[in-house]
This record gives sequence, C-alpha cells and structure tokens, in this order.
Amino acid sequence: MSWEKDEVVAHRAWDGSLFKRLLRFARPHVGLFARCFGVLGTLFALELASAWIWKRAIDGPATAAQLAPEGSDLTPYQNEMLTWIGVFLGLVVLKLIMRYFEVATVTRTGQAVIHDLRTTLFRHMQRLDLAFFDRRPTGALVTRVTSDVENLSELFTGGIVNLAFDLIRVAVVLAVLFALHSGLAWVVLLMTPVLIGISIAFRGGARRAHRTVRAELSRLNGYLQEVLQGVRVVQVFRREPRVSATFAEHLERYFTANKKTILLFALFFPAMALAVYLIQGATLGIGVVAIGGETLTFGNFMAFWLLLNMLVRPIRELGERYNILQSAFASAERIFQVLDTEALVAPVDDVQSLVTDRGAPHVRFEKVAFGYDQERQVIHGVDFEIPPGETVALVGATGSGKSTLVNLLLRYYDPTKGRITLDGIDLRELDPGALRSRFGLVLQEDFLFAGTVRENLVMERDEVTDESLESALETSRADKMLANLPGGLDAKVAERGATFSTGERQLLAITRALAGGPDVIILDEATASVDSATEAQIEAATGVLLEQRSSLVVAHRLSTIRRANMILVLDAGKIVERGTHEELLEAGGVYARLHALQFEDV
Repeated sequence: MSWEKDEVVAHRAWDGSLFKRLLRFARPHVGLFARCFGVLGTLFALELASAWIWKRAIDGPATAAQLAPEGSDLTPYQNEMLTWIGVFLGLVVLKLIMRYFEVATVTRTGQAVIHDLRTTLFRHMQRLDLAFFDRRPTGALVTRVTSDVENLSELFTGGIVNLAFDLIRVAVVLAVLFALHSGLAWVVLLMTPVLIGISIAFRGGARRAHRTVRAELSRLNGYLQEVLQGVRVVQVFRREPRVSATFAEHLERYFTANKKTILLFALFFPAMALAVYLIQGATLGIGVVAIGGETLTFGNFMAFWLLLNMLVRPIRELGERYNILQSAFASAERIFQVLDTEALVAPVDDVQSLVTDRGAPHVRFEKVAFGYDQERQVIHGVDFEIPPGETVALVGATGSGKSTLVNLLLRYYDPTKGRITLDGIDLRELDPGALRSRFGLVLQEDFLFAGTVRENLVMERDEVTDESLESALETSRADKMLANLPGGLDAKVAERGATFSTGERQLLAITRALAGGPDVIILDEATASVDSATEAQIEAATGVLLEQRSSLVVAHRLSTIRRANMILVLDAGKIVERGTHEELLEAGGVYARLHALQFEDV
C-alpha cells in the first residue's frame, strides 16, 4: 500500500537538523534541564567525595594502624576510622536522597517536553485536510501520537541529559585519574577507544533495526484498528480465520524486527563487558606492580579503582544512550514527517475577508472540477447555484460525485479548477473553521462521540445556548426520545453511538445541526438507512430544519426531494439534467427512469 511506504523513513545515522528540531521543544523548559544538571552535578560531587574518603581512610588511620608498633594504643586510629565511616555513611544517605531528586526531576523534565510535542502533533493533525487522512489508516496515525511520541520520552527523560553530563563526567574523572597516577591513567586512556569502537560499530545496525521496528508496529496497529472497526463485517462473513492469519503475518514481521534488535544487544553487551574486563585487568596488574614499587599507595589505588568504574560506566552505557538516541531518531523522523505535511486546504491569515452577516447565503459552483488524485478527475465542470433560502437536491448513482460536491462545499478539499463562492466570495479566501460554522451537516451515518447526549449536541460551540438546544430538541422531535432515556440529556453515549438506533442517531444529528442556528444545511443521504416510519419523523424534522435556509440535499430516495427548488442529476461527475421534480419527469430522461424504478411497484 502507498501509505506503508511512509512508515519507514530513512536518513543519516546522525541527523543534526533533526536533533536541533527536537531541541526546540526542549528550549522552553531550559530551567528544568538546568535543575537536572544541578542534581546530577551534586551526585557526581558526592561520588568523587566517596572515592576521596576511601583514599583518606586507607592511607590514614588504616595504614597508620598497620604500621604502628606492636602493643601500641590503636584507639586514636580506630576513632578516626569510625569518623570516616560515619562521613561515608552520611554521603550514602545524601546520595540516596539525591537519587530521588534525580529521578523526579529528570522524569518531570522529559514529560514536560513530551507533553508539548504530543500537543503540537495532535493540533497539527487536526488542521490537516481530509486528503491526508484518506491516504493513511487511523491505527498508523494513532501510533505516531502515542507510541512514537512516547518513544521520545526516554530521550528527554534521561538520554539527552545523561549523555551530555556523561561527557563532563568522563573529562573530570580522567583529569583526577592522571592526578592520582599518570601511568595507570595512560593505560586506561589507551584502552578506552576499544569501548568507543564497539559502540560505533553497534550504532549503524541499531538505527536500521529501530526504523524497521517502528514501521512494523505502525502497520500492525493500522491493521488492528481496521479490523476492530469492521468487526461486524468480519463476523457476519466468517472472516475470522483469514483476519487472524493476516494479523499473525503482521505480528510475525514485528517479532522478526524485534529479534534483530535483540540480537544486536546480545552481541553488544558481552563485547562491551569483555572490553571493560580487559581494562580492569590491566589496571589491576599494573597497579599491583606500582604498589610493590611503592610508587602508588593502597589508598590511591582504591580511589583510582572506584574512579575507574565511574569512568567506565558512562562509556559502557554509551551504547545504550546511543540506542535511545537512535530509537528516538527513528520515531522523530516519523513525527516530523507528519508535522512537515502542509494542509492543502489551509486557513487564511486575512480573517477580515470572512462573511460576517448571518442569514441564508447565495452559494455558487462555477465550472468546478476536482480529483482526489492527479490521475483521475471525479468532478467535471459542474456549474450551479443555491439561491438564498432555496433547496437544491443532488441525485445520481453511487460514485457519481454527490458526496464529493458536499466535501467541496465544506472545504474539506479545494477544487482543482473553477471556484465555489459564498455571497460572491471564493471559499479559498475564507477561513475553513469560520466557514464551517455557518453549515449544519446531517450525514447518512452521523458520528456520535463517547460521552453524554448533551456533549454530542452542544459540541462546545459558543453559539449553542440552553434555549437554542431546547428549541432544537422540540423542533426535531428528539425530546420525546430523550424523555425515555435514563438521564435525558445527561444519558451516556457509547463509542460511535452504538447504543442508539440509526433513526435515533439521525434525530440527534438533526438536533445538533439545528442547535447551532446554521445558515446552510447539508443533508447527505440523511434518510437512506431508516425505515419508513422513522423516515416520516425525520422528514418532518428536516422540513423545519430547511425553512429560511439555503440547503443542499443528497438523496437516493427521490420521495425526499420532491419539494426541492432545483434537482440536479449527476452522472460520472457531470450534471446531465436539472430542473424541478415535475420538469424532470416530463423530460423523460435519467431522473424519470430513476423515479420509475423506485415507484413502479407503488
């Protein structure tokens, strides 16, 4: 599928521009990052102090007690040793306290950055037009907002801070090691490139492996979302075995991608451990010789050994830090791919060009052409108008372009040729949000969100008041339906309105449209999926809905559009007939044949 090509995004192993873009989200929280460095710096100082205490304790009272003449009083040495032990235990308690602040501060900092990134991504996706969502399954987009963003959490929760501080830690520890014993320090310094080389060899494979893992997870989520949405169809056509097999294929590819990552780590960590053991072994051997030659004290060697672990640990963890960075880059590429997508239908800056006078507008389609892709046009030179307060109906076979014209009028898409005007102003000069606030839309299968009935009717619109909502309920006759519901307006609505019948959802959709006081009404197959009794009830409600408003009605049932001021018959994206119901019947064309097919048995 074409959308799957977007799931694997390949760039260089190190992408400076990508890293800078990630840092932009960290910049507003520089104070939190400074606090993280302060906590890490305090912990580092405590670790250095611990090594120094060991040195002083061993070279001081411990050595003095060992060299004291037999039978001498060791109490002063014992008291001094107890003092150093007490100081060391005090440092341990301080380190435990600082560890708490380290986790709390670093985690809070990372989550603050992730919160901003996820908010930015979600808001950007909401501004994108339908063409973007047409090309990608919902599950793949959910992965971008949830899993991919969460994958960056490790980077900001510790990866980037610890990586930066580790560089400082290595430089300071190396300086102290040279101060303690330059010979041992040179041994460590000359063998350290082995650790770095292993990390560099690991990084290339890690980047590619993480890209594949993220891509396969997105495909898996995309397929899972599709199957769950269509579970009724799966069950009724007994597609469970085939769906399970396809899901297993996606899962196997995801599992295989993860196995490659696991293999890399299985090779990396033993190799790093071997290099560390070699450094420690060389240090121990040369240190013993230096102590025997009295060029190194036991205390200095103990401090050197402790500091060596402080040096090796960040270098050994460099691979893990790099792994976090690579995994974050793989996710960041996919996130910025969405953020870099520009809406084809973009808001305009000049909001003064908006139509501010409310009331039924004059809508005009002027030689409009449109195609969802460049290869195929679905609308060809459509030209018609909806005078203020009048109703225009669209009829035609499935795929003739009726719903596409609705999408163009709502500016979900812009025409490739021609223009659509509202009171003489091109829709492309109007802000999409402000434009759509003037429309009331009732779909064949309208969407209800999980929540309450009131929330679904109000939709957080400022123009919907308690009075307008009550009036809309009475007009649509949905008040009687709500009277039978426990809780009335506060009754719970399941996901997608599954607890309501199709007719009940339609009545609520009409109420929602009426409550906002729209100037233009769009009915897209509003009664195509209901029984005759419910259709009559909906027809009565829509009759009031259309009064004194410009309206565009899409219908398969010709009985619902007999009162339309103008009926347009579409075929393959072109208007082949136009006129009133009576005029089209007299013409004996496509409309007359459709009418005969629907009513020949009546």
